[in-house]
Amino acid sequence: MNSPRFDLVLHEDGGSRRMEAWRRNVGAPVALDLRSGSPASPGSLLVLSWNVWIGRGKLEELVTRIRAGDFKAYGAERDLPFVALIQEGYRSDESLPPQPVGPAGRVLVAQLGVQEDVAQSARALGLNLRYAPSMRNSTARSDRGNAILSSLPLEDAQAIELPLVLQRRVVVAASLQLGGSRIRLVSAHLDPRGPPGHRWSGAAGRAVQAQHLVNSLPNGLVVLGADLNLGRGRFERAWRVLSAQGFTLGVPPTSPMWRHTFHALPRLVLDYLLIRDPDHLVHRAKVHRLDEHPRDRGPRVFGSDHHPLLARIDFN
Repeated sequence: MNSPRFDLVLHEDGGSRRMEAWRRNVGAPVALDLRSGSPASPGSLLVLSWNVWIGRGKLEELVTRIRAGDFKAYGAERDLPFVALIQEGYRSDESLPPQPVGPAGRVLVAQLGVQEDVAQSARALGLNLRYAPSMRNSTARSDRGNAILSSLPLEDAQAIELPLVLQRRVVVAASLQLGGSRIRLVSAHLDPRGPPGHRWSGAAGRAVQAQHLVNSLPNGLVVLGADLNLGRGRFERAWRVLSAQGFTLGVPPTSPMWRHTFHALPRLVLDYLLIRDPDHLVHRAKVHRLDEHPRDRGPRVFGSDHHPLLARIDFN
């Protein structure tokens, strides 16, 4: 680790031996503090949430375009404070065991292309980074996990293990100060299904993971970017868990105008950018799905099989 303030919050339960095998097979968390200071105009924040498909998403290109004002029509004006909540970020370095020593995530070799290392991307973009690996990528000396990149300083970072359902999942959370507001940022990825013959189905496992996640969050303003893998959408108990805690799709709550965020088949709404604002600090927030092709065509979206979500949040 590059920073002393990145705490790993382990999940201990009856499956802790299985969890330990997953832990041994990944590298160390990464914390990079590359920027300091505060924005000249602290009234708004741009938030990108994106599953970059094990680094295949063109993160550097997309972030550069957002910060250059290419998506100004969505309120993404140049030089606004910026945060990226990343799922399935890719990392390869010498902190990983040279050879696999435990369970790993599956990788379809036929689909591999150029993979952007999230730590290298943070350095190239000049953004602060907190990255925590969830699982190794097959036999390769690399891992994948969640990350937060920010143009503002990040504080009180945590890597929070979720209950083990199918694969090890680690949430990344950190706080930033914007004007007079303290914002808790969270990047999460829930399991798509349950293991064969297990007492949890995918939906039941996601509900357990969602409950553990909300129990791990402090009071106050939270911005959550997540691939929730809700195959049944808002009929799932995981959604009801989040909704009961006050998480909404904006202020006021709005339904998305799109029918999917997962670009492969079956096309489903799996990705969410949610806000919990118990103290009414947010004046307005709106989430947009970013499309590479105006008619949403092509095999990929900026290199990934998930659409990015972009929000501008204006504070009171």
